[in-house]
Amino acid sequence: MDNQRPTILIVDDQIDNIQVLAIALEMHGYSITYALNGKETLQRLQAIKPDIILLDLFMPGMDGLQVCEQIKGNQEYQDIPILFLTASHDEEHLIDAFEKGAADYVTKPFRTIELLARVQTHIKLRRQTKEIKEIKDKLDTIVNHIKDGILVVDSEGIIQFANPASAQMFNKPLSDLVGNELGKPIVEQKVTQIGIIRKNGDLGQAEITVAQAEWEEKPASIVCLRDIAVDS
Repeated sequence: MDNQRPTILIVDDQIDNIQVLAIALEMHGYSITYALNGKETLQRLQAIKPDIILLDLFMPGMDGLQVCEQIKGNQEYQDIPILFLTASHDEEHLIDAFEKGAADYVTKPFRTIELLARVQTHIKLRRQTKEIKEIKDKLDTIVNHIKDGILVVDSEGIIQFANPASAQMFNKPLSDLVGNELGKPIVEQKVTQIGIIRKNGDLGQAEITVAQAEWEEKPASIVCLRDIAVDS
């Protein structure tokens, strides 16, 4: 684990169960918070956003499935992995848990080694997912704001991706570009220029640069369109 202690929210209506779990987890560097019922769980989430939730499946009042459904229905908390704690081996209960959005489950009485392995795995997966999303958001920002038009064209000449600049150059909405044919000659015949529409509505010319790559594990061409207007 890194220097920042991951926080685990334990939800169980039996305080003895919480204490046993807390001792096992705190000994391995985790920070623990807890709730005794569904209402407390939702209140706790408003105060602290844990890295993972260990949720008892069967509780009086609002059971674990209902709590899980509410958490996964809230955009602010839906990325938090939920591991159900259950003594049940009923397949229907487990299927219900996964359908409500559970990431995993641990059976009672739990084995410490198994519990720690599952907790660590899902915390790492969540952090990796967040890192990937952050990278994607940065790339999206660059691609969406760059002045050059960017297209991804498959081997059949069909546009698989287009950025806003390219849509403006073709004077078409993105929805009319993606999925439509650009034409193989732009790639195969190495055309170096193409007519475009500038932001002010004037006709212009764009220089084309083509690079061969892969898109969704298939051969594709990355087409860059750069307005070659001479600045006055």
